[in-house]
Amino acid sequence: MKLAPLLTQIARWCVNLRSDEVPDEVIRVAKTALTDYVAVTIAGSEMPVARKLQQFAMQRAPQGSCSVFGTGQKTSMAYATYANGAASHALDFDDVSWATIGHPTVTVAPVAFAAAEESKLGGDSVLLAYIAGVEAQHQIAKWMMPQLSEQGWHTTPAIGVFGATVAAGVLLELDEETLTHALAIAASSASGVRGNFGSQTKAMHAGLAAFNGVNAAELAMLGVTGQANVIEAADGFAQCFTSISSLEGAEVTLGRQWDLLENGLVFKQYPCCSGSHPAIDCWDALLKENPLEAKDIEYLQVGASLLGPRELVCNHPQNAIEAKFSMQYALAARLIHGAVGLAEFTDEAVRDPRVQALMPKIQMRVDPELEKLGFIGTAPVKIRVHLKSGEMLSIENDLAKGNPQKPLSEAEVAKKFTACVMPKVGEHKCQCWLRVLANFEATTFAELNQLLNL
Repeated sequence: MKLAPLLTQIARWCVNLRSDEVPDEVIRVAKTALTDYVAVTIAGSEMPVARKLQQFAMQRAPQGSCSVFGTGQKTSMAYATYANGAASHALDFDDVSWATIGHPTVTVAPVAFAAAEESKLGGDSVLLAYIAGVEAQHQIAKWMMPQLSEQGWHTTPAIGVFGATVAAGVLLELDEETLTHALAIAASSASGVRGNFGSQTKAMHAGLAAFNGVNAAELAMLGVTGQANVIEAADGFAQCFTSISSLEGAEVTLGRQWDLLENGLVFKQYPCCSGSHPAIDCWDALLKENPLEAKDIEYLQVGASLLGPRELVCNHPQNAIEAKFSMQYALAARLIHGAVGLAEFTDEAVRDPRVQALMPKIQMRVDPELEKLGFIGTAPVKIRVHLKSGEMLSIENDLAKGNPQKPLSEAEVAKKFTACVMPKVGEHKCQCWLRVLANFEATTFAELNQLLNL
């Protein structure tokens, strides 16, 4: 029997998914992801790109029922997702998935929160829509990766638009046929190139994917159609975005395999590109054992995997945004400033003369052994520290803390949340958010609405 087109199969699973079918561990990961999302969105709402998107949203839709996090403003569902998505990605502190080598939550969660607010739904609905969206987009990613990333696409919006569409479709109660059309529309809305890393557009990508996902769902509700086989068709999504000419044998495994269970998510310790995180971890450990000073160092050699130079594109950054995509700054900041946290990603910290003098001594190249691992996102690293004394120190790290194999503790997740949220909203609202998110599946719309407007 001939199978239905891939998007039809995905839509069918999404519209029929029920909470009692979701494994407990998937729900746990999703709750942690939404907790992390709220944290980085509230903190990121003060970043310049977020401020500009908030202004843009209010100019386009000055009235609405959906909250713009961290501002007290309300706008339309689509523009709330645009502003909140950009804010959540502005610090580059948001979670990562190796299924896409990208950021899943910042394209799906903005839609789940806004659509739930629009439809007056509670935390259980947000959770289910989030899980459906992430699982659906990672299903598509399984057929496209790593080729899509190798082609230079920023996978966060290019794949994330499908998850955003699913989240909107689930909460707006689209049927199978309508959601299939919405996903097909989303395929023609996918975008985002890695060439914009190191600029404000990179953060905007997350908001754009969320915005396009809402638009795709609403257009389909009005009767706009798309081709159900647009993923696998000639000149379809797969061929155009990856040069994969055939998806024969591609199988939809939703419900039988859970990406959030099998691969999980990476929760960041540092507000910068994940490509530098394993290096920061082992550099931090070395400095704790060997309290070096900048004057002791002749130069550092950083051996990276293939993705390193493609993501960490700013070798001598001059501002905070560029610094988030710089191996040189990450390592220099840890030595000079003593940390790689929110306080270290300011223009002033980046332009510190001591940092600027140290960065040229840090050289990054693809390591021949790590190159053999292929186009992976985990960013294994080898660092050789050549000292002026003639001594050479060597450190390596395959995986950053925050990965499922090296998870953050509940206390560390809460500490990150507090560091992000309390300075913006105060201790009372911060603690209210933590209590609600801990029991999010039982949160009513009234409770969520009160929190969003507190």
